Amino acid sequence: MDRQELEMKDREYERKELKPYEKDHMVRTFLLLVAIVTVIVAIAVTMKLTNPDLDTKKGTGILKTMDETDVASVDKSIQKLEKEERLAAQAADKIKPSVKFKDALVMGDSITQGLYEYGVLNAANVQADRGTGVTDNSNKKLRAHIDKAKKMKPSTIFLCYGMNDLEAQNGDAQGFVKAYKPVIEELKKALPDTDIYVNSVLPTSQAAVKNKPVYRKVPEFNKALKALCKQEKVGFIDNTDLVEQQFYASDGVHMSPSYYKKWVYNMAEEAGL
Repeated sequence: MDRQELEMKDREYERKELKPYEKDHMVRTFLLLVAIVTVIVAIAVTMKLTNPDLDTKKGTGILKTMDETDVASVDKSIQKLEKEERLAAQAADKIKPSVKFKDALVMGDSITQGLYEYGVLNAANVQADRGTGVTDNSNKKLRAHIDKAKKMKPSTIFLCYGMNDLEAQNGDAQGFVKAYKPVIEELKKALPDTDIYVNSVLPTSQAAVKNKPVYRKVPEFNKALKALCKQEKVGFIDNTDLVEQQFYASDGVHMSPSYYKKWVYNMAEEAGL
């Protein structure tokens, strides 16, 4: 067998080894880039025909900028599609969320309670109470959550606080992270071998915002929370893109059962469970 035949067989083997989602990624990227190039060429031809004296260098620069912008946008869209595919694949997996979270603890408020109320996770893996936040980190409910975590010593902890803190802090994002920080630090000190992840504060519906304008501060709270997680070297899980209008309960704040499976699989993916 000569060298050319060997190279052909190597390339054929590499193609066979590509995973399904890698093939999909390549196909989508190729088709989208072809579409972008076609549009750019069409624009260039049109500009040339309608104005032959147009400065071609300037036009080329504009088209190059458009090309770079479109490619970045396309790549971001592809990444989002791939994440949705992975979450869907996990949801179709025979491994139940309760098994993935068997050595994990999810701590939070009334939104978090839905994890066991809707049967997504076992109650033993969720410590959540209505009205709980971090603003008064000495309150009995939050203290009970922390104490359970110390006693359980889980391999992974997911923190889900913030909705009640929006009002308690009067929309002050810096006050929120100032109150959150000692909770994270106490858990880190008590459980050095535990991986800690902090969930973002969920956006509310427009109707809920109209009723309580302080909910407009959710993006500011999440921005500050993400910065705190980076500072404390713990994971930050942004669930914002998971939320759809159809998932809102009647109050526009809490979530319907359909949301929770997407949420647990997103947490599991981020934490590598």
